[in-house]
Amino acid sequence: MKWTLGQLAKMNKPIVVDYELDLSNELDKMPDVKAISMVKITGNGYELGFDEYVFSLNIKCELTMTCAISLEDVIYPLDFNTDEIFKTENNDGDDVNLVTNEVNLDEVILANIIMRIPMKVVKEGITFNEEEEVEEYINPAFADLKKYL
Repeated sequence: MKWTLGQLAKMNKPIVVDYELDLSNELDKMPDVKAISMVKITGNGYELGFDEYVFSLNIKCELTMTCAISLEDVIYPLDFNTDEIFKTENNDGDDVNLVTNEVNLDEVILANIIMRIPMKVVKEGITFNEEEEVEEYINPAFADLKKYL
């Protein structure tokens, strides 16, 4: 969802956000994510000052990823809240989204989802027993060296 700063200034406050976003094309480039459901975004936006807006958003979706042990598909749900501040200038050194003329929530939502993708997932009920040791193979040519250790 995009607005120009002029459009935001003319809108009734609070700005109601309620829409679905398809990010499947953007996440195709990520090898860990096989698929993503439609992303549901709800929340409100408020004007903090001149050309300064904050959006309090709830973002929900499901990622289909590969289990790190069994290589089966795993559905990984994401449901999180975020507050995003949009400003034309950042004089405070705060963590804000700098904008020139347009506020684009889609880019910020994509970045928030990418930050929350886990490095690996394991399907429920699957365990990895590290105590099982693989029988150690000793090369016969080096077997005599073991007595020096």
